[in-house]
Amino acid sequence: MRMNILYFGDPQGAIELLKRNLNLCGVVHGRKGGPGWMKLLPQLKNTPRFLEPNLKDPGVVAKLAALRPDMIVSGFYPHRIPKAVLDLAPGLNVHPSDLPRWRGPDPCSWAIRAGDRETAICVQKLAEGLDEGDVYLREKLEIGERETGGHLAERMEKRAAELLAEVVDHMARGEHFEAQPQQGEVTWAKMLDPEALEIDWTKPADEVDAWIRAASPDPGAFTGIGDELLVVLLGLPIEGGVFQQLQPGTSFIIDGEACIRCGEGALRLDRVRLGRRNMTGRELARLL
Repeated sequence: MRMNILYFGDPQGAIELLKRNLNLCGVVHGRKGGPGWMKLLPQLKNTPRFLEPNLKDPGVVAKLAALRPDMIVSGFYPHRIPKAVLDLAPGLNVHPSDLPRWRGPDPCSWAIRAGDRETAICVQKLAEGLDEGDVYLREKLEIGERETGGHLAERMEKRAAELLAEVVDHMARGEHFEAQPQQGEVTWAKMLDPEALEIDWTKPADEVDAWIRAASPDPGAFTGIGDELLVVLLGLPIEGGVFQQLQPGTSFIIDGEACIRCGEGALRLDRVRLGRRNMTGRELARLL
């Protein structure tokens, strides 16, 4: 008898499950859209679908229970799944961090802010507590030296969907996986309000650079320049040189490039957004 899988989350995970001919008895979308949305929808013509349902509603839970799931699979579902739903069947989740480091909704950004050189993708038991489940599979991967939070998240989400589907496929075939408890210090990756992403120029240039890359490309770290709001998308730490005497946050131009003095060193602005206009640091320098 084929295993009935009730899937929660983004399209990529569902697509990978379908590639392996696994049976989706229902799909719960946490949002409309996402990579693969238009590719997935035609494959779900006869599959019950729920778009951002209230999972605390007993009526919704009853509809999910009627699908008779054998397994619940979560791939980047943006909300906690309540106990009443978790009780319907054993569950699997995938998380883009080296658990228990960076539990929570924004692990890629926090790994870059902290200067982590590597991270991991963990396929784990789906637990009521946030990302607390024991880990079935852990795949390490390096973080690029100049990688942004957006690029890392995109890269990890694609691989995470593949790994999640692989584990589900093996389990559906009756193969046994031993789950290992998480060990080590728990750190949290909360989602920051965009208004909290203002750049602190009193920090060393390396820390400012990590802060900017973590928030790039969206929503982006920002600063004020004159009467304008400047979103810094990419920069590069440089030596302050003769400009080291300037106050942190002061802009200056060197070799035709716009730079801003930091607490230690300076940051060359390589790509920015001024108002609605994206421009290079050289283009910004001509406006200063």
